[in-house]
Amino acid sequence: MDIRDQLPVLKENSPRLVLGHIMRAGSISRADIARQTGLHRSTITRIVSALLAEGFVEERGEGDIEFGRKPVMLELVADAVHILGIAIESNTVAGVVTNFKAQITDRMQVPLLDSRREAVMEQVYFVIDSLLNQVRARGFDVGGIGVAMHGIVNSDQGISVFAPAIEWRDEPLVTNIESKYNLPVSMDNNANAMALGEWWFGNGQAVENVLAVKVGSTIGSGIILGGRLFPGTDYSAGEIGHLTVLPGGPRCKCGNFGCLETVASTEAILRRGRDFIKQGEAEGLKAFAKGDPDLLSFEELCEATLAQEPTALRLWEEGAAHLGLALSYTINILNPAKVLIGGDIYPVLDYILPKVRETVEVQVFQPLKSHLRLEPLGLGKDSVTLGAATLLLQDIFELPKSNGWAMG
Repeated sequence: MDIRDQLPVLKENSPRLVLGHIMRAGSISRADIARQTGLHRSTITRIVSALLAEGFVEERGEGDIEFGRKPVMLELVADAVHILGIAIESNTVAGVVTNFKAQITDRMQVPLLDSRREAVMEQVYFVIDSLLNQVRARGFDVGGIGVAMHGIVNSDQGISVFAPAIEWRDEPLVTNIESKYNLPVSMDNNANAMALGEWWFGNGQAVENVLAVKVGSTIGSGIILGGRLFPGTDYSAGEIGHLTVLPGGPRCKCGNFGCLETVASTEAILRRGRDFIKQGEAEGLKAFAKGDPDLLSFEELCEATLAQEPTALRLWEEGAAHLGLALSYTINILNPAKVLIGGDIYPVLDYILPKVRETVEVQVFQPLKSHLRLEPLGLGKDSVTLGAATLLLQDIFELPKSNGWAMG
């Protein structure tokens, strides 16, 4: 199913291009749209009239010009379209409802306590049902559902090829959800969805080459090259968690030794912190564990970090050095203009980024540094769910390139 089948006025490229200019500008006149797109003014008039009639855009006040008649400004109608964004992670299912402007109107999250297929799908359907009920109670329809799935995803066929945390293989998830809700559904890997959301609505806007890195119990990345998501030949591009950063280091779940995930994932950092406590080397951190050192939680580690407990800071600095090394390898190959970092580590990112930047500064090939910036994800803790919604929203807009071409 295609969301544009439900929005006939947007089946052609030109109306989507006009919407893309309005979305990027926030507020823009018909004359400026014509100038920027190269479309004739009569064409713009016809398209805008159709978009006004469908309730996608509205006229909002007059623009400021020094001479002549002031132009009427056009803006998106935020509530014209609503999309669900669902993130199926290793231990949670999260969801948001977002409007035309990628503003979240509702959100929820539930734990995954049972990895059996039926139990996982029950939670997925529970989140979708709950969000649908909330948005429909306010009198709005939902145009579609975007799904961000952990693991390897065949985004073209809507199949979860391999989800390691719940041991799914070749699960036709898009077909399952579409048949239940009779709504368009689009799916991609969670890091890819995150990268796409950042490129459309976050800190990656107007940057053609972006690397978005998701650090949690696993580590992955989404890659935007030339303004397009790069999935790789087997939908597995961006697996930086399995770059070797510590030769001879801990054995990884993938079978190799010293992968980034074994020394910089949240699980790896927690495991090392628990070991320090049991060895009597972290009395300060032990005070935050509130009981058995083996049960030191990520939340408690974050609490210790924000309190600037020395061992907690040391743990993140060591992990950040490994992360910076893996990023340096990747930057040297891809030459992105921006590297955006987030995921579960977002609450303590301020304690991680300095060491990452320091390592990258030393390791990256000098000519690649001139335009390089390392920043937090702009969409924060909602980056994956908003990215999932973007999988549908991108089919509504055509974005302008700097040379006037469209990118979608």
